[in-house]
Amino acid sequence: MKLLVDVGNTALKLALYKNDEITFIGQQEFNWQDINQVLIASVRSNQQLDNLISNANERGVEVITAKVSAQQNGISCAYQQFHNLGIDRWLVVLAAAHLYAGQSAIIVDAGTATTVDILIDGKTHQGGWIIPGIDLMMESITSRAEKVFASEQVSFENTVGINTPEALSYGCLAASLGLVAQARRLFGDNIRVLCTGGYGKLLSEHLENGEFIEDLVLRGLVAYAK
Repeated sequence: MKLLVDVGNTALKLALYKNDEITFIGQQEFNWQDINQVLIASVRSNQQLDNLISNANERGVEVITAKVSAQQNGISCAYQQFHNLGIDRWLVVLAAAHLYAGQSAIIVDAGTATTVDILIDGKTHQGGWIIPGIDLMMESITSRAEKVFASEQVSFENTVGINTPEALSYGCLAASLGLVAQARRLFGDNIRVLCTGGYGKLLSEHLENGEFIEDLVLRGLVAYAK
């Protein structure tokens, strides 16, 4: 069984991989005796991760930390300085290529930042965009504009707001959806859209042909190690 580790900007997530199934787990919900390999995707240093690696090394369990390369699994990276591409972005591209072989995709990871990456014909990473995530957008505006405020009573709707909290929430959603709309204008209206991350489900619900895959980064991690 493989232990999958995803260290994002705000949280560390663990999952188990066996028989092509990924199961999210808590910190104490696995037995080291069942683990034969640890696969890691990390965008930052983390003490919990360091402890986990130490535990794996003490038990002789193989540890693989994913890194971006110019080519992986037959897929080329758009970045000339490929090491500057975030590993989370690279892994969702690998996952899309593995899940939908030979197909193009717009891949949206909506977390602390919202990223969009373009995969063409399942083999060419065209590049992408990075914008603030929905929460970060809202926080940056309310912290700098005295009369702009949010409300926990306001959900996200794909329409115009008729008060300040609605205008803020709806506007941040619209900005994120607009990023995907622009990608479709550039690369084709019928291209598949895959969403992941904390706001991935929300975005997928407002996108035509949008698909939410909660474990997309981890799927990419598994594909990376094959």
